[in-house]
Amino acid sequence: MNAFGKIVAILIAVVLLFLCPIQYVAQKQDILMQQYVTTETSYFIDSVRNLGYITKQMYEEYMQRIELGNNLYEVELTHYHALFYKEDGEEVDNDYKAISGYIGEEEDTYRRYMCYYTPDILEELYNEENGYIYKMNQDDYLTMKVKLKNKTLGKQMQELLLGVDYTDGNYVTVYGGLIRDEAY
Repeated sequence: MNAFGKIVAILIAVVLLFLCPIQYVAQKQDILMQQYVTTETSYFIDSVRNLGYITKQMYEEYMQRIELGNNLYEVELTHYHALFYKEDGEEVDNDYKAISGYIGEEEDTYRRYMCYYTPDILEELYNEENGYIYKMNQDDYLTMKVKLKNKTLGKQMQELLLGVDYTDGNYVTVYGGLIRDEAY
């Protein structure tokens, strides 16, 4: 066997003996972290849906729990506040993007949603005058999107072995639901 063949054989052996198992373990770690973040997110959102509010302490504890794995996450909250009105009744302020449609059996009854996003929610949540609480009403809707901001070891290994560039983080989880109660 010539020298070139020996070098190629050594490179293939290194890839198969070291890099592939490391990449496999790193991917499994990514999957476990994604499952952990999804579980914590569903627990947080379900408790908010049952209570009808978010406190500063609840939010900070959630953020501490998901950042245990040394990953950086961006959390996007969206609160859809339900507004009900009659078409022939008082006018509705349209300074927001509203989703409307018929509800109930009466054709002149409408539901609109006023949307509040993460900056609005956090501003009210960290406001001392509000008691560090963000309140929602029954029939409102809350969603949370958690996005990974950094590259994990698994993604770095995929880039190395496959040559695929992961420039933008992916959503780890998206979860939400209807607010069931107002316990404030």
